[in-house]
Amino acid sequence: MNNSNQTLTIKAQLQACRSKEETFKTLVTLSKILPRLSSEEKTEENKVKGCESAVWLIVEESNGIRHFNADSDAKLMRGVLVAILSLVEGKAAKDIQQMNLKVELAELNLSSYLTSSRTNGVLAILSQLQQP
Repeated sequence: MNNSNQTLTIKAQLQACRSKEETFKTLVTLSKILPRLSSEEKTEENKVKGCESAVWLIVEESNGIRHFNADSDAKLMRGVLVAILSLVEGKAAKDIQQMNLKVELAELNLSSYLTSSRTNGVLAILSQLQQP
């Protein structure tokens, strides 16, 4: 499945949720597709500051295209990471920087899940994804 199809599939799954419970179940299901980081990759340098849960994000760039690896100690946050990363995986850094990730994320129907403290963590992740 290519990235744009995967993004559409994840977006459709989340938009189909009609309750907080459905969103919870979908995020748990999505969390299972995110590969775990090794303990060596879970460093302070890779840790996202400002997240309620421990979140690690690794950004790699090859030929101008960015690839992301991420993990969290919280299953639901892992599901949120899958949704967020589906928006940016395999895109050029300049394209990611021009995206309005807050709007893109709002279209994923996660508001029932994102408490104010989780929202702060998600904003920290979005900020890190858009760094040059």
